[in-house]
Amino acid sequence: MKYLPILAAVLLGACGKSTPPPQTPAAKAPFAVTKSFLPASAPVNPDFEQPATENGIPGWTQTQHAGAKAYSMTVDSEGAYAGRGSFHMKRTQVQEYGTLQQFLDARSYAGKTVELSAMLKSHGVGAQGWKLFVSAGLPGAMAYSKGLTGDSGWTRDTVRLKVPVRASQLTIGVTLLDAGEGWMDDVTLKAVD
Repeated sequence: MKYLPILAAVLLGACGKSTPPPQTPAAKAPFAVTKSFLPASAPVNPDFEQPATENGIPGWTQTQHAGAKAYSMTVDSEGAYAGRGSFHMKRTQVQEYGTLQQFLDARSYAGKTVELSAMLKSHGVGAQGWKLFVSAGLPGAMAYSKGLTGDSGWTRDTVRLKVPVRASQLTIGVTLLDAGEGWMDDVTLKAVD
């Protein structure tokens, strides 16, 4: 077993791999996890005050069901709930869902019930809704809020989830499951027990 790393290096060299992969702090110390590489335990950019860039919305990941781009996802400076911006999603063609999500470190919430809360607004949203969600990435560990449909002014929406003890990551976000457009602002996440 002690010769396995040497054998692996020889085999990689024989495959013509002449440039080693970039050395990140995590790659230099594979058995130590550096705190700066762990996800935060509280939402990043929860009020959308950091403007969107060509790389997306700081702290957040935009996804949609497979296929052609069917959602516009921006930081809207017009009519925010509070501050200078709010998140805005609009479905531009028929598709199953569009999602804005963030990945967080679940360890401080393990075994506790968390509450995800945000101000939501909707326009022309179909019956499937504009909903918050929280997931611990394990079977049965996902919950959706009641959400909004139709046209609605700014409304506080919440969803709760009991986080399994063995969970290591929480995914929080909002999803548009039908036609229309929705806005989100003032996102909070807290343990309630």
